[in-house]
Amino acid sequence: MIRKPVSGKLRNKLILSLLFSFIVSAGIFLLLQFTAEDLMGDYFNKSTFMENQKNQAIAEFKEYVSDNRLALSDHEQLTKWVGKMEYVSVFLFKDHNLVYSSDREEAAAGDENYIINPVLKGIPLVPVAFADTNVQLYMECFFEYKYFSIISYVTLALSFICFICIMLFFINRKTSYIGVLENEIKILEGGNLDYPITVSGDDELSSLAQSINEMRKSFMERLNSEDRARLANSELVTAMSHDLRTPLTALVGYLDIIAYQKYGTEDNLNKYIHNSREKAYQIKTLSDQLFEYFTVFNTEEEDLALDTFDGMPLIDQLMDEQLLGLQNHGIQFEYLPCSAPFQIDINLLAVRRVFDNLFSNITKYAETSKPVIIKCSLANQWLWLDIQNHISPNLERVSGTGIGMKTCEKIIKNHKGTLAVTRTGDMYCVHIRLPVKESALSPPQLCN
Repeated sequence: MIRKPVSGKLRNKLILSLLFSFIVSAGIFLLLQFTAEDLMGDYFNKSTFMENQKNQAIAEFKEYVSDNRLALSDHEQLTKWVGKMEYVSVFLFKDHNLVYSSDREEAAAGDENYIINPVLKGIPLVPVAFADTNVQLYMECFFEYKYFSIISYVTLALSFICFICIMLFFINRKTSYIGVLENEIKILEGGNLDYPITVSGDDELSSLAQSINEMRKSFMERLNSEDRARLANSELVTAMSHDLRTPLTALVGYLDIIAYQKYGTEDNLNKYIHNSREKAYQIKTLSDQLFEYFTVFNTEEEDLALDTFDGMPLIDQLMDEQLLGLQNHGIQFEYLPCSAPFQIDINLLAVRRVFDNLFSNITKYAETSKPVIIKCSLANQWLWLDIQNHISPNLERVSGTGIGMKTCEKIIKNHKGTLAVTRTGDMYCVHIRLPVKESALSPPQLCN
């Protein structure tokens, strides 16, 4: 069974899962970020929370200056406090001149660049008492950035957790499938080859499962084939032993009579010698059939050497050889040849062996007063051969191994064809079908 390659599908699915997880988690991050910022912004605008935070920071600054008895020139201590607070900027004014700014490394009183920004005019300033002087304080607070940063960290963590969960979902689907395959393979290891392997998806794992399933079926078929072959060989050996023992026992008896001169008259001696020859030839025929059977059954289709022939003259020639034998035995026949040319690949010796066996049976068992009918036809790139004859009513019941027909079936099977036998009353019919390269598409003619 030829399957399409699936190389890289599992990798592509993993990449798509990563992209999908990233896109979903990024969308969740943006949605949560914007929603939380909007809600928090509305809250800050509608409440006095930020104003309270600012008043608290101013109170802490004044307390810090008072407790540490700072002078206006203690810029390092002031900068240290601002750095500790993180989200504030401090501006100190004296007589409307900027004397300290936490946003600068130095302050120069009286410098025009440090004159209070006109934007601050009209904004109430807070008086602060230093150890050496009194100044006015303007404090800018950015506490909302603190909470916005917290929101960013929280939404980032949530989106990352979402990314991990989505990836785990996709990975879990594959790992759970691997677990299923592992359990099912263990069942096969236990000897239960009838248990089917689950095939799910369309990637390397499903391809592996399908391959294991096909291997399981092939192994089961091989075991069943070996069992059938073993049973068939056992039955064949049993039947051949019986068929060989009967003439062999008779042959030994005839030879004992001749050896011990118990035949009486000369006519009896000739009779025993004749019977001994008949039994010897019968044993030889059975042994030849057995040798032929094992030769054919040890030959596989790929080991059979095939040649291409023109079908019409070949079949006519093979039939002429066999029909001449029927004439010599006084058997009437009717031959209907093919009506269209074709080519066929066969092993001529093997196919001739089939016809020899079939027509040999006809000469033994056919009713001579009724014709043997051979029909040849073409249909759907197949050559159909149907041979029918009436069985002679004067024959004693024949019980044989059927080794000849088994050999014929195997030869035709090695040619990728079929051989079937039907019997209705005293009508015996053999149907042979062989593949051809060219044929007229006419319906096959079968036995009536």
